[in-house]
Amino acid sequence: MIIYIDITMLDRGRLNTGIQRVVTEFLKRAIATSVGIDYKIISYNSQLKSMELLDNQEIKIFVNNVKKYQFKTKQTLDIETLEVPKNTLFFDIDSAWNAPLKRAGLYPKLKQNGFLIFNLLYDLVPVVNPQYAHAQTVSNFKPFLKAIYQHSDLVFFDSLSANNDFIEQQKLTNTNHIPTRVVGLGSDFIKNKEPLIDSKLNKLANKKYILFVGTIEPRKSQYSMLKAFNVLAEKDPDLNLVFIGRQGWNVEGFIKTLNSHPLKDKRLFWLNNINDQQLNYFYQNAFIVTYLSEYEGYGLPIAESLQMGNITIASKNSSMYEVGRDFADYIEYGTQNELVDIITLYTENTALYAAKKQHIKKYYKAISWDKFYQSVSDVFTGFEKSKKIKCLWTHWVFII
Repeated sequence: MIIYIDITMLDRGRLNTGIQRVVTEFLKRAIATSVGIDYKIISYNSQLKSMELLDNQEIKIFVNNVKKYQFKTKQTLDIETLEVPKNTLFFDIDSAWNAPLKRAGLYPKLKQNGFLIFNLLYDLVPVVNPQYAHAQTVSNFKPFLKAIYQHSDLVFFDSLSANNDFIEQQKLTNTNHIPTRVVGLGSDFIKNKEPLIDSKLNKLANKKYILFVGTIEPRKSQYSMLKAFNVLAEKDPDLNLVFIGRQGWNVEGFIKTLNSHPLKDKRLFWLNNINDQQLNYFYQNAFIVTYLSEYEGYGLPIAESLQMGNITIASKNSSMYEVGRDFADYIEYGTQNELVDIITLYTENTALYAAKKQHIKKYYKAISWDKFYQSVSDVFTGFEKSKKIKCLWTHWVFII
């Protein structure tokens, strides 16, 4: 079985967070463990106006050094005219709505040449909450989603919430039913107990701190956490706040407030360029983790936090309860007083704090990246055995 995966946006952006982390973790396992599947990894060259086939041995190096590795071997590939054997897949797992090769034009050509098209969608923010997406993303996402409704043979989702949003939007298009499957996302890190090499980060990670991981953007509501911290800092002089994440769009006002805060770099910290080992260490040592988004397709930091045994506070909307279940604490989006009350409860009641952490460590079971990959690849191999997609997936949604 042959599967083409376009990593143009990962190749261009060179990030390893959010969607890019999912793509990277999938590729690690696809290249290393594929049995009966021939993965062909491609990236679009805008100068040549063509896809390029990347070497799988180089992909093994790239996924462990996404920021810096430069591909040496590239083979030009005209994907739009490529005729393929039966059951060849084109699997869109990257942020393809922003890709230079638009899917509205590409998908019908692929279908005409014998491809099946599978997608992994993370959320429908640009459609259901367009005020929280960049205008260019909203503009790109709408025709991308329309192309999926018209041409996709199966769509994976990371949550039932995102899957339901997709179905509700599909009802408005009057298109035929598209099979879906919910697979969840992995959240496991390599647990490293060694101290951080960076002495400043090591010192910070050994303080008592609230941790908020995520790109700084309006939807994530870091501003709500900062306002709550202004109150909490007065109550507990030992408490710190650490934001980890790059700057997103439309947050210039918040960044100005953050950088001019009187506690900045004293008890309030923003880390926007740390690696996985450092992020892992901050998760391990956090006092409490918060994630206060208004809408998520999944909410990966919730799972990453809980699998480290952390008390985790999240907004109770969209997919986040699916991820945190009864192990996280929840507040209504934007309710600053409620957030202050919950954190104060844990800072003042040490017995409750210890009991909650023990419960999480003992009973919370996170999805691993191995399990995520296996869930997706099982669909591929199951299809190869069945040979008839309609027999295997019609009206099928599977939840992990």
